[in-house]
Amino acid sequence: MKLDHRIIARLSENKSHSKDADLFRALDGSMLGRLVATTRIPALLLLATSMIASAAPVGRADDLKTEYGFSRVTIDRRVVRLESLVIRRADAQGRLPIAIFNHGRPGSMIEARDQRLTQPVFTHVLSDFARRGWLAVAVARRGYGLSDGPRQDHPGCKIDSAMAWMNVDADDIQAALEAIGKRPDADPTRMISLGVSAGGGASVALSARNRPGLVAAIDIDGGEHNENCALTEQSIPLDFRTMGTASRVPNLWLFAKNDSLHPPAQVEIMRTAFSAGGGDVKLVEFDPIVPEGHVFSETIGGRRLWLPVMDEFLRAHNLPTWTDRDVDFMLGQLHLSPKAREFIANYLSRPTDKALARSTQREFLADGFAMTMDAARKLALDSCESKAPPCVIAMENEQVVPPH
Repeated sequence: MKLDHRIIARLSENKSHSKDADLFRALDGSMLGRLVATTRIPALLLLATSMIASAAPVGRADDLKTEYGFSRVTIDRRVVRLESLVIRRADAQGRLPIAIFNHGRPGSMIEARDQRLTQPVFTHVLSDFARRGWLAVAVARRGYGLSDGPRQDHPGCKIDSAMAWMNVDADDIQAALEAIGKRPDADPTRMISLGVSAGGGASVALSARNRPGLVAAIDIDGGEHNENCALTEQSIPLDFRTMGTASRVPNLWLFAKNDSLHPPAQVEIMRTAFSAGGGDVKLVEFDPIVPEGHVFSETIGGRRLWLPVMDEFLRAHNLPTWTDRDVDFMLGQLHLSPKAREFIANYLSRPTDKALARSTQREFLADGFAMTMDAARKLALDSCESKAPPCVIAMENEQVVPPH
């Protein structure tokens, strides 16, 4: 089953695409040294009643608390150790709703084992959710990263093979949610499962179980794909109708129109089948995205597109995200007029890391978002200085920067 990380490997060799593709190639482990060097967060990850406390801390030493380690969960009556990452607001109080982010499926065992939750693709997405009020979690499923194995074998070409694969992945997500729900800072009555590629398909499969407390599922470029099996054309409508018939959990599906593994015609078959079964699904398709639609969710440019759509979905279902009160608070903190409301609202929807610059001469704002805060600051300042110099940084993520 050839999926997203084989595309990643192919794209990383292509030097002739856009700036967003350059940002995409930066999604590696290069930030880990800076993250470890700057963190002030203890390394204990308390996901279950028993815990491995031998992990190193990762994360930014700012408004977030980051925990990296291993949790023990029970799957099919077997105790399994899973690599885990949790990020939350440092000032959060009480029990927080849970958002679990589920990874895709690398094409080889080596790639699967090399995948780490400390990579920016995970830390940045989890930070986006943590800043929206969630207990944001990522767990490496069996056979990935440092988690126990074995990884699933190739599903084969039987009519029910792909569905069986998605359900096994859903088993891991469900077990992880059960463990996470035992944390004293977790609210197991409000949980969402979102994922990319195979993790997205697994989130849809989990939604069909109607697990108590699961209130939404978000599928980002995920579904069935097996280029060697003609049966996929038969299994997709059957499997998605079956899941739609069972699911009573609202679904949000996000796809790019140039997804090479799930083209629009296939996505429409999935949506039609899921809806025909009675499933609640909102599908949003984005215009073709450079360099490759299947991996747009993992680029900062892609997150700029899907985060505002997700905010709208969360808001429609009374789930945490930024609100008008947050906009009012920021306007007050920065002493801005109501004219800046739309700009601040857009800023709040931007992906991590982001910075806001303001002119010292008049009310002029500019923002920048990038894979590092240094790059975000530079983008914001350069944009502001080009229109209304001189400028200073006024915010980093959601924190006000005091004037010097």
